[in-house]
Amino acid sequence: MSGLQRRRVNRVDSSGSTNEPTRGLDAQEENSKKVAYDPEEVKLTDNVEVPKLTLMEEVLLLGLRDKEGYLSFWNDNISYALRGCIVIELALRGKIRVVDDSARKRFDISERLIEVIDSSKTGEVLLDEALQLMKCDEPLSIANWIDLLSGETWNPLKINYQLKQVRERLAKGLVDKGVLRTEMKNFFLFDMATHPVTDTSCKEAIKRRVLSTLVPRNMELNYNDYFSEKVSFKLIRTISLICGAYRANVLENILTSLGYEKRDNALNRADEILKQFSEYPFDLDTPTESGISINLNKEVGRELQQHPESTLQLEVLAGVFEVFSRMDMLL
Repeated sequence: MSGLQRRRVNRVDSSGSTNEPTRGLDAQEENSKKVAYDPEEVKLTDNVEVPKLTLMEEVLLLGLRDKEGYLSFWNDNISYALRGCIVIELALRGKIRVVDDSARKRFDISERLIEVIDSSKTGEVLLDEALQLMKCDEPLSIANWIDLLSGETWNPLKINYQLKQVRERLAKGLVDKGVLRTEMKNFFLFDMATHPVTDTSCKEAIKRRVLSTLVPRNMELNYNDYFSEKVSFKLIRTISLICGAYRANVLENILTSLGYEKRDNALNRADEILKQFSEYPFDLDTPTESGISINLNKEVGRELQQHPESTLQLEVLAGVFEVFSRMDMLL
């Protein structure tokens, strides 16, 4: 006889009659069909102010070869840049900010301390892991956190802060979101999981958003299911994407379709944007010398007016951009 048996219990209703056992089984079957409901998870998935792809996923996607499904083996910058993007994403989601101390302005912006202001989950594993580390430690500087998350530290007590397998975990997240697929590919001596692009429209939309800021005289964002018009900080996110992709050495991947002069101008504009937004308050009064996206400063100014309470969060972005601007000296 099986060790597991279903107990058949006769229930008595209020009239004193006994219910049939099969009626009890029907009720159990009905209950078994109910799906668990997590209001927090629904709240996260229904948040239209957050894009479907994180900043890190967008940068990684720009670096992936569409058909081959892997990054360049010679790219040494992307790992460090992705950690900076994690810090930016947490700030844009209102999870962290610079410590509100008047004495902070005596320090370089990348040396200002970060504090957690909202420790609730984001629904993104890497973001939640980094947020938990920040929550459980004393306030550290922006530059320190990027170093710790990258494993670039000499402190043996902090070595466990390094986020492991970031690129692979981001790729698997994009597989779950239907943007990539997973394949095994043989590289002579070993087999490796690769992630070719499945939804090419998603990557093309990201490219168009970047190019709309780096090529035409007047920039104008495009929107889609992954990046809707209701997303908060649309322009700041696009600037962060450009700076992250530029310092991760993947920006050139989407400029190959341009002529030599336009490609060179686009890279110069990206460098100009990185320097411009590496200080806070952002310098929105100095016009661009390149003649590209000349309306960017004005549009960013309007966006900042919609978020007057986000000053300390935006300082985090400027601090990360400052770290990006000197990555060649760090790595």
